[in-house]
Amino acid sequence: MRKASQSNWFYGIMSLMFALLLFFNANATGNSTNTAAQPNYEETLNNIPVHLQYDKDKYFVSGYEDTVDVHLSSANRVQLNLETNEDTRNFQVVADLTNVSLGTTEVPLKIKGLSSAVTAKMEPKTITVTIEKKVTKTFKVEAQLPDSIEKEGYKVKNISLNPDTVDITTGAETAKAITKVVAPITSTDQTDGTIKQMVNVQALDAKGQVLSIENPAPQVKVAVALLAPTKNVPLTINLTGSTPADISHYTYSLSQDSVIVSGAQSILNTLDTITLPVDISAVHSRKKVTIKVPITGKYTVEPEEVELTLVPVYKETQSDSDKSTNSSTTNATSNPQGGTPTSSTNQAEKASTSESNQGSTSDTIDSSEN
Repeated sequence: MRKASQSNWFYGIMSLMFALLLFFNANATGNSTNTAAQPNYEETLNNIPVHLQYDKDKYFVSGYEDTVDVHLSSANRVQLNLETNEDTRNFQVVADLTNVSLGTTEVPLKIKGLSSAVTAKMEPKTITVTIEKKVTKTFKVEAQLPDSIEKEGYKVKNISLNPDTVDITTGAETAKAITKVVAPITSTDQTDGTIKQMVNVQALDAKGQVLSIENPAPQVKVAVALLAPTKNVPLTINLTGSTPADISHYTYSLSQDSVIVSGAQSILNTLDTITLPVDISAVHSRKKVTIKVPITGKYTVEPEEVELTLVPVYKETQSDSDKSTNSSTTNATSNPQGGTPTSSTNQAEKASTSESNQGSTSDTIDSSEN
């Protein structure tokens, strides 16, 4: 009987162990199947702002990286999308400075408000901050002009700032290092000789390095009157259109043959002449027109308009040539003195030449210029 009882116990224990083995194996297989059926989603968010927790009325904090990158992962795609979207995001990256001493120190970053269904990793995990007592002082502002002003040949006539003094809020130690406050001009892209800008001021130390001050910084309105370099540029005429068939060429005169150009020296160096387009298609008689001087860059011209007088010269026909020959022969025959005959045509040409020489600015435009 004892042997039969022992045998029953042995088989019972073996059955129980086998059942437990099957149970754990089935659960392991089920968990593996569930894990494979639920993929993990991931998103990386760049430039997430760091929120500092401290007494902003007493202290000034500077010298830290104000953004971090955050890597999110979750098996819940909907929840991950909520945290990824800036408009529906619940979490914040926080640096708690409430118990940090004055000076420069490294503090850890924490993520607060993140859904439990989402995990997060940050880069970097810490930031270095400088904590000072907060102070506000008044400083006079001066304009800071870029080096390109002098390089481009401009002369400064006048500078005005409104206001010319500002209150700078910063740390107590930083305030001691401020040697001047400037309003830096960022652009000289102008053609009328004046720069007008609303500028954020900067605090500089003795080495010219920019110091940390409260953001946003105070603004001042800067107006700089400049005297631009000038150049005398000649004018040329460019015929456009078709010369009428009965016209040989044109003569013209300009009210002035050059203009004064004002602008950056680099632009003036590229200007050797300014061309005035003139349409001659319908010009059959003497014509006076006002032409606007074309501007193809960032410069000004003086004057902006010039007057052009255009005179067509007609081709000589065969009939006119015969009349001129007959007239010369008649005059030579009727000369009672028997000297060298002088034709009326030659006299007219001399008169025309004399009249032409009296013009102050006159040129000939031949149809071959088309």
